Amino acid sequence: MVGLVLNHEMPCQNRRSLLFDGHLLVYSRIDATDALARHAIAIIAEALAPHDAEFAQFDLSVESFVERVGPLKSRFTNDLRTKELVRDLLRSFGCDLTTTYFDVPRLRVVPHGDYLSSGVSYAYKAHRDIWYASPTHQVNWWMPVFDVTVDRAMSFFPEYWSKSVRNSSSDFDYGEWCRVGRTMATSQVKEDTRKHPLPLEAISQASELRIAGTRGDVIMFSAAHLHATAPNHSGRTRFSIDFRTIHAEDLESGRGAPNIDSESTGSTLGDFLRASDFEPIEVNRALPHNQPGS
Repeated sequence: MVGLVLNHEMPCQNRRSLLFDGHLLVYSRIDATDALARHAIAIIAEALAPHDAEFAQFDLSVESFVERVGPLKSRFTNDLRTKELVRDLLRSFGCDLTTTYFDVPRLRVVPHGDYLSSGVSYAYKAHRDIWYASPTHQVNWWMPVFDVTVDRAMSFFPEYWSKSVRNSSSDFDYGEWCRVGRTMATSQVKEDTRKHPLPLEAISQASELRIAGTRGDVIMFSAAHLHATAPNHSGRTRFSIDFRTIHAEDLESGRGAPNIDSESTGSTLGDFLRASDFEPIEVNRALPHNQPGS
C-alpha cells in the first residue's frame, strides 16, 4: 500500500522510513523552497528574454530553444548559489548537514505538445531511478518552478512499488552514461538515441497519480518508485527542479527501499556532495545497491 502524506512535520529519519516503505511525502512551499524556485526563475527569465518563459517555445524555433535551454540547465546545475540554496532547504527540513549528501540539482524543461521531447527536454518514460544506477538509499526531491497542473505534472505508478517490470536496465552502465549520454544531450533534437533504461512491457495506467503543486511545493519519493514525465498538453512549458539525497547512516546500515527489478551497473554515488561543505561523498563507504530483493 502506498500512502500520500501531506505536510507532516517529523524527524528526517522518520521521513526516510516512510519513503523506503513506498509512501509519497508532499510539503507546501516554505521560504527555503521558494528561494530556490525564485533563483531558478531569475536564471530562466534571463536565458529566455525577452520572451515569457512559459510561452517562449511558441516564439522560438526548436533549434533556438535548445541553444538557450542547454546553457540554462548547465548554469543552474553548476551555480554555487544553487548549491547554497539546496543546503538551506535541507537545513529547513531538519536534515543533519554533516551526514546528508545531495547531488547537484537539475532544472527540467518540458515543452507543450510535440515541440521537443528529447535531449535537453527528454520526456522520461516510466522508470525507477535505480534503473539508472541510483542507490536504494536515495530520496528524490521534486518541485515545480512555476505552478503545475495535472496536464503538465509528473506521473507516479504506485501499483508497481511491489510489482516488478521487465526492463532494459541490464544494458545500462552509469560510467558509460557519464562518458557518452550526458554529453550528447544538446545534439538530441529530433530523436533521443541515448541508451536509457526502458520498460519492456506495457505499463498499466490504472494507478497513475499526478500531483499538481504550486511554485516551491515539494514531493519526496524513493528512487525505487516507478514514475515518468507526463505528456504536457497544458499550453505552456513546464519547469521543475529535482535533486536527490542520501544519508550516511543509511549507507552504512544498508537501509533503503527494496530493489525488485533493477540490474543496472555502476553507481551514481560519486555525484553526491556533503551538504555542510560540498565535499564529495566517500564512495567506498557505500554498499551494493542493485541486488534484487535488497
